[in-house]
Amino acid sequence: MTPRHVIVVGAGVAGLACALACARSGARVELVEARSDVGHVPAHIDLAPSLLRDLAYLGVAEACVQRGFAYSGLAVVDEHGDEAFHVPTQRLAGQQLPPAAGIALDDLLDVLATAAAQSGATIHRGWSVRAVAPDCGRVFGDNGREFVADLVVLAAGAESPLASSLFGAAQPGPLRHVWWHALLPRPAWLDRATWMAGSVGRRLSLVPVGMARAGVAVVGAVPPGDAADAGALARVLKTWGSLPRRIAAAIEPSAPTALRWVTSALREAPWHRGVVLCVGAAAHSVAPPFGQSAAQALEDAVVIGELLGGDHERAVLLRRYSERRFARAQRLHELTERAARWVAHPEPATDLLQLAREIDSLVAQPA
Repeated sequence: MTPRHVIVVGAGVAGLACALACARSGARVELVEARSDVGHVPAHIDLAPSLLRDLAYLGVAEACVQRGFAYSGLAVVDEHGDEAFHVPTQRLAGQQLPPAAGIALDDLLDVLATAAAQSGATIHRGWSVRAVAPDCGRVFGDNGREFVADLVVLAAGAESPLASSLFGAAQPGPLRHVWWHALLPRPAWLDRATWMAGSVGRRLSLVPVGMARAGVAVVGAVPPGDAADAGALARVLKTWGSLPRRIAAAIEPSAPTALRWVTSALREAPWHRGVVLCVGAAAHSVAPPFGQSAAQALEDAVVIGELLGGDHERAVLLRRYSERRFARAQRLHELTERAARWVAHPEPATDLLQLAREIDSLVAQPA
């Protein structure tokens, strides 16, 4: 049978994008999210060229650019802000859109949720999913709620117990480090994504997300004691070079921060069981360098939407999805693992520019 009723579990980037893609393809879509409110995450998303291209496919790229900050190119600098080299950004989303953009995570989620609802998807917040029966598509929620779907898209994240119960535990990659996020007033000189590669253990990403704001992600800096507030982040940066010291001065003491432990993992194929399809970080948790974590979630959504729009039988859809996604995600995983190792334990032999070229070449064509 051709899937006509889709249940999406999880309202992160992957889940919302999949709900939007499925709804645009004509399916009846219900998205179930355990959290009752949207919340606030003081983090940013780098809308790399391939990610912006797929947002354009879903009809929301222009809205994202309007909410964010358009830019071209990635600057790799030292702790003083002196540029070591420049990584160009391809224009993959068409001539009417910029090569890339930065956006606050909350704004991206809001754009996707609004578009999904406008396309006909129903979003149920505050409903936890306890279990899924993969053979019949029955989804068991809390308080006795149940759904029955032709296709269940599991977008519950890298640490999802539900994904582990259905597919077994994913084997994490060898690296695990913390990314410390905050939003701050945009420095007047910041007009593109900037990666600071300082001394060992001193790495940060700085991306403009609007005319007034920028996002900073500090890699590998463990907060002193139990503190994880803006003051603690500023104190860490003040012990680094002149560029991070300038960033520290711009961080408002009351600004919220967020800590995220980052790993990478690739679940073994197949990513489907019965009527359940595992997507996003639940299937392939991608290390953050080069903006491919969210980009791969969007690729999942685009491929699902295209296959649903082609009126494929469910078994054919799941097989073709695996054919289009697994080998590509596996290769991307290998490349981003090398980049993540460089972030945590830099080696002189690692050619970061060549890594960027290989990643760009891989994602230049749609999945």
